[in-house]
Amino acid sequence: MSRYLRAVQLRGDPGKRWLAFLRNHREAIVAMDFFTVPTVNFRVLYCLFVIEHARRRILHFHVSAHPNSGWVVQQLREAFPDSVAA
Repeated sequence: MSRYLRAVQLRGDPGKRWLAFLRNHREAIVAMDFFTVPTVNFRVLYCLFVIEHARRRILHFHVSAHPNSGWVVQQLREAFPDSVAA
């Protein structure tokens, strides 16, 4: 198989390419995390956290004891109000 395919020559350090990508696209990149938090009385709360990379600003966070798909969709609508389709 290798005789039919050209070898791909990668130039430079992969870490530097990744940093260049992040630098060039940071205005459009957000990070999201969905995690659990145990309470003192042994309940579990579910947290959704959205942060903007460019300014390191919290865009949205919310906590629910019983998340479902509708809850997640609503949180994404609230986090990105300008992106909501009709």
